[in-house]
Amino acid sequence: MKAIELYNKEDKRIFITAVPFKVLNRVIKFTEREKSNWFASSDSEIENDTLLDKYYQRPTNEQRVKGIKKYIEKTLFDESSKEEVLFPSSLILGIDIELETIKKEADISSFNFPEEKGSCLIVDGQHRMKAMLKLYEELNNSIDKDNKKINKINEYKFNCTILVNYDLWEQASIFASVNFNQKPVDRSLYYDIFGEPPVDYKDKAKSNLYIAHELGKYLNSSKKSPLNGFIQNFKKQQGFVSQSFLMQALLSHFGSRGTWREVTEDYKEDGELYKKLPKVYVSYFNAVKTVLSDYWPDSIDKSMSTILTKTTGLSAFIKLLGHINKMMKLGLFPDYDKTNLMDLEMNQLTSIFENIFKKLTVVNNNSNKTKAEVLFGENSKYAGSGSGGLQSQLFKELAEAIGVPV
Repeated sequence: MKAIELYNKEDKRIFITAVPFKVLNRVIKFTEREKSNWFASSDSEIENDTLLDKYYQRPTNEQRVKGIKKYIEKTLFDESSKEEVLFPSSLILGIDIELETIKKEADISSFNFPEEKGSCLIVDGQHRMKAMLKLYEELNNSIDKDNKKINKINEYKFNCTILVNYDLWEQASIFASVNFNQKPVDRSLYYDIFGEPPVDYKDKAKSNLYIAHELGKYLNSSKKSPLNGFIQNFKKQQGFVSQSFLMQALLSHFGSRGTWREVTEDYKEDGELYKKLPKVYVSYFNAVKTVLSDYWPDSIDKSMSTILTKTTGLSAFIKLLGHINKMMKLGLFPDYDKTNLMDLEMNQLTSIFENIFKKLTVVNNNSNKTKAEVLFGENSKYAGSGSGGLQSQLFKELAEAIGVPV
């Protein structure tokens, strides 16, 4: 294959060229993000799920694929069409090749394009490629095959930018740069991309991001988690709050002033303290769900949303957990000895959290209402939109109600 070299540094190369569909069809691999569950500590009651392959792409939007497929049919097969090039912008592809096999003459480089199945990753442009694939499959599987159309698809050349010997993390950085700088992309995608580094790559500056991301993904996907299905992500739009919101709420626990900053420091040194986090968060929200069952949703359908599932409620409770942990560590939490919550078993954690939140269910003699009813009932002042001010105010009221004012 002949190409123009755009970049040459150490073992990396970037080329631009045109690649026929029939070549890409044999080797292409879609790099869609897959569910990733965190390994829990072996002595906890949380399941130890398999960690799946990690990629950085958004899942393809089937409606968008369908629209592009119609455009291809209308344009590529219409003899009267004046549009010679379907997609002027480049597909961005990632491949690995031995540099010594690249030959260069004048300004043109030559190399053998990989032939193995799955050896070429789409960094950007997956919708275009998937639309072409669907059209090709439909025509190829049709009873009345139209070989002329099939050949036209096979010979169609995509304008391609090829990244040579870039690892997944580097490809993800380019993908993010292209999409954040050129298209309006939800901030959740940033967390999804940079929250999971390749296994052999760890940017210590982003350690708190990795921990918060893995924890958030676990809480949203584990069947043992009471927050299972609560978070909207790129595979589905169901859920009560965005992935971006959850990440920002959790990140406060793992920064330089966070309640679990020691977990971040341990993670930087390849420690495994982070494996103890899921049992704390799962026990905590299980206690909220149990004690405040009257205000917990009956299902994850958005119509069942309550104050507890909105940004106001979830933000306040996540912040409260950090405050509880801090006070426990210092030995300042009423009726409890100095302790680190991560050192406790799930049954101990559950018992502690349930006892703490039962204070919210005590009837106030003056109002004949429980604190829970005042804060989470239908007449609650927190029933509106979840501004930062309301989140902070609810946190303070909760802390005071359980006996540890800020």
